[in-house]
Amino acid sequence: MQSGFTQAWPTSPRAERSRRWAWIVHILFIASFFCGITSIPGVIVAYMKRGEAQGTIYESHFIYAIRTFWLGLLGAAISGVLCFVIVGYVLFGLLFVWWLIRVIRPVIALVDEAPMRNPRGWF
Repeated sequence: MQSGFTQAWPTSPRAERSRRWAWIVHILFIASFFCGITSIPGVIVAYMKRGEAQGTIYESHFIYAIRTFWLGLLGAAISGVLCFVIVGYVLFGLLFVWWLIRVIRPVIALVDEAPMRNPRGWF
């Protein structure tokens, strides 16, 4: 038997719904590694549910997902243009590593039931 007993934090129904939607958004972003188009419904859901999650720890997850999408799209466009001078191929590799980091961090935060630290940052 475990000697230390911890009680779960009470959560509101709104926070529980936001938690489920945050998981869905992040799963759609993970699926984009296999089928790139799934990040589009992910960002749409994030935009739609961000207001509902306001004031909960999950609001930062939606902000983070939205920012990940737009920065990733910008990085892909810049890398694509720079492929004409070979540098773009290296940038695509770096973009892949950046995207991987941006997809793993929120999953860890969701498992820990924590908000995203600095959701408007680069990493």
